[in-house]
This record gives sequence, C-alpha cells and structure tokens, in this order.
Amino acid sequence: MGQDMMETLYIIGTIIVGFGVVFKLLIDLGHKIEDGLIELDEKLAIAIRSVVEKIPGLGESEPINPIQMAIGQLIANMSQQTQQPQMKVIQRDEKGLFTSEDS
Repeated sequence: MGQDMMETLYIIGTIIVGFGVVFKLLIDLGHKIEDGLIELDEKLAIAIRSVVEKIPGLGESEPINPIQMAIGQLIANMSQQTQQPQMKVIQRDEKGLFTSEDS
C-alpha cells in the first residue's frame, strides 16, 4: 500500500510541476508577444511617417487663409439660419370649399 501511494504522489507531483512549467511558459510567451506588438507598432509608425513625409502636400500644413475662413463661417451661418417658407393663402368660396387657381 505504501509503494502505490508513493507512486501516486510522484505522478501528482509531476503533473503539478508540469502545469506550473506550462503556465510559466504561457506567461513568458504572452510577454514576448506583447513586446513584439509594441515593437511592430513603433516600426509601423516610423514607416507611415516616412511615407507621409515623402508625399508632397500631405506632410506639410500651411496656415488657413483668412478669406477661406470667412467664407467657411458664412456658409456655416447660412446653413444654421432658419428658412421662412412662403405662406400661400388659398381662397374659399361662399360654401367654405377651397377654390382652384384656374377659376
């Protein structure tokens, strides 16, 4: 009985150590993937920046022209104003019915 119990304890101990090793490896793998993604993000940002700088007109920004700014404000103000629709009065006859414009 003692020999069987020792073998069971060795097997359980080996399984627990195996799970611990696998858990540690998964944590290390997660950290490596995270570091790799950060490095990839930095390299991608550098690559995008270099491409944008090489395209004429995209990397540069010139100040806004005051006339263009005024036109933009004028357009914005025109779209915000409420438009007053033209009211049209339709005549009625002596019976209270609407009359047509032809007659």
